[in-house]
Amino acid sequence: MLQASLRNELLKIFREYPIIPSLRQEEKMQALLSSRARVALVSSGSIFNIKTAIEKLHSRNKIALVHIDLIDGLGTDLAAIRYLKEIAKADGIVTPNRYIISAAKKEKLITIHRLFAHDTPSIETGIKILKMSKPDFIEVLPGIMVGKVISTLRKNFNQPIIGGGLVEAEKEVIEILNAGAVAVNTSAASLWDFKS
Repeated sequence: MLQASLRNELLKIFREYPIIPSLRQEEKMQALLSSRARVALVSSGSIFNIKTAIEKLHSRNKIALVHIDLIDGLGTDLAAIRYLKEIAKADGIVTPNRYIISAAKKEKLITIHRLFAHDTPSIETGIKILKMSKPDFIEVLPGIMVGKVISTLRKNFNQPIIGGGLVEAEKEVIEILNAGAVAVNTSAASLWDFKS
């Protein structure tokens, strides 16, 4: 599937199922597979089990994203990107690294660039980096900061915004979505069945 059409498919999915479960513990895989969520982020594991995790997600018709920096034994270079694309069959990656975003775009993977919004200098630096990386999506961490930074981001970018990090309650999901995010990334399994 072409990168642009997958990006559009994600946007369509997020309108109904805006939660991106973040799988940080392998024992929660069954809960993830059983959830209504259509997009999932693998944010733990190693090169020994990443392919299997992605296969399981695909078997349930879920789009599989990988937080490349959190997979043991998987470097952050072109070889790692090619491995995820060609061997593990990932649909996209999440990272705060602009070089990885650029490499993943060349491989036609969906790219989500993480922006840490904990203070003004980090946001200013993040904007400069995002202008260079030009990802498909921008993820703001912590998620609750979406409302504070979205107007600044909109002055500079058209990319859809995702909120992630420290999201543990349904009211936080609703607040982040109401602030303008298209989706919310969370490891809180109690939120994985949230539906708009």
